[in-house]
Amino acid sequence: MSAKASWGLALLIGAVLSLAGLAALPFALQASEQDGLAEKRLELRFMEARLKTAGDGPKNRLTEADDVVPVFVNGTTPGLAIAEMQVFASQLAQVSGLLVQRLQPLQADRDGNLAVLRIEADVTGSLESLSQYLLKLEAGQPFMFVNRVKIAAPETATDSVALPSDQLTVTLLLESFAWWKDAAP
Repeated sequence: MSAKASWGLALLIGAVLSLAGLAALPFALQASEQDGLAEKRLELRFMEARLKTAGDGPKNRLTEADDVVPVFVNGTTPGLAIAEMQVFASQLAQVSGLLVQRLQPLQADRDGNLAVLRIEADVTGSLESLSQYLLKLEAGQPFMFVNRVKIAAPETATDSVALPSDQLTVTLLLESFAWWKDAAP
């Protein structure tokens, strides 16, 4: 076989392989999409089940007559509301037996008449006091939510009688909401 014939045969084989690859490409893409499609169908079934359950859900929904004011932090501005939130968090810590080291206000997000308030609280105390504090925070009014907790026990005991679980240092990210009925944005 001549060099030109070999070159032509190689070119012909390359073209046939390229065409075969292009012909198989849609099947390969469809196979890879089938896994994602099955996953999305399962997710859709879960959503449909949730919607159906929610439609038959509890009948005790809020009405116009319900008083929702106690669930929000008082204050006519985000700054005043955060100050009120700090006072509330500090009082609950003291009642729970925790010592407040720092209450740092963080950026508040405001959208119209609703504001999301955030503070970072550094407290020290026992594990039992922390448990009481968390319970009082999340069960009290106004509503406060703990979004992040960092707990550290002392590396060395400062008191030879106290256990490390009685000398915890805790940093909490607390969030709450403030709402003003006739506030300007």
